[in-house]
Amino acid sequence: MSDIQIYTVYIEAPAARVWDAITTSEFTNQYGYGGDTEVDLTPGGVYRNLTSPGMKAMGMGDVAVSGEVLAVEPRSRLQITWAPAWYPDAAPTTVTWELTEFEGPLTKVVLTHDVSANPELGREIAGGGEPTQGGGGWPWILAGLKTVLETGRPMVNSGS
Repeated sequence: MSDIQIYTVYIEAPAARVWDAITTSEFTNQYGYGGDTEVDLTPGGVYRNLTSPGMKAMGMGDVAVSGEVLAVEPRSRLQITWAPAWYPDAAPTTVTWELTEFEGPLTKVVLTHDVSANPELGREIAGGGEPTQGGGGWPWILAGLKTVLETGRPMVNSGS
């Protein structure tokens, strides 16, 4: 499995709305594994994806993923380090979100996750396992993002 994983999805929504869905708790609680997001959208700023009540019930602490903002181009590109709490001794990896808006509005979302600093993480983020047990990876998270933005409701078993 490659140390650089790239996922692409097209979402029928303006790039500004997709950006908000990636960077604000109003949306991050409605897709993927849920939980509030705290992000200081300046280089060097803090990124934290907080745990949902379900994650806490499974024994996780308050923070699921922490990191640092590396680069920001509002509504088009966000690059962060990504350090999952379940790998406390591993080096952080890098996640890059790239948004391109087309007429419609339609937004192309490209998520690149460089796991070369923690190759074990590669299988997990690729998905294919039981989503409700953390096995859906980025494909499941992106499907939930698309669903909530296009329908206004969370995907089945997605979010907090």
